[in-house]
Amino acid sequence: MNAMNLKAILLAVSLIGAAATAQANPVISGDTNPAANNENYTFEHQSPAPGDFSHWISFTIDGYRDLVASISATSTTGISFSAFDLYAADQTTLVAAGEVNNFLPKLAFGGLTAQAIAPTTYWINIVGTNTASSNYNGSIALTAAVPEPSTYGMLALGLGLVGFAARSRSKFSA
Repeated sequence: MNAMNLKAILLAVSLIGAAATAQANPVISGDTNPAANNENYTFEHQSPAPGDFSHWISFTIDGYRDLVASISATSTTGISFSAFDLYAADQTTLVAAGEVNNFLPKLAFGGLTAQAIAPTTYWINIVGTNTASSNYNGSIALTAAVPEPSTYGMLALGLGLVGFAARSRSKFSA
């Protein structure tokens, strides 16, 4: 094999590797919160090549949780987000739409909230465009869902009605 063919093969392999890295999904950390009812994750992605991207982050929760997620990005020339959304396990059912802001050509950020999501697997979809090398990172915080005050009021009313019914029944049986 001559030196020219070897250089061509090495160039082709490096271009394939760069393309695969540019389209790879973000790296997500394990749960960084030791509390049983709260979960915190971080994620990051570095893209060495320009172009459009659509990345998916998967995570599974064990109980009902409130979700707050954020994302921020920087680029040497330009980056913008067009979506930062939460999807159900099937990756087609939108659970909550996030908000994205493209503050400056080199800075973009977004946020996402959802209340009392059920125990299952969820996906966050990050969609955008970068004009050069860029990186973004973010966080996902899941906290145990706390019932609304009206839920406690309804519980108290229900217990009061059960107590009234039991008292009325005891008067008739005596």
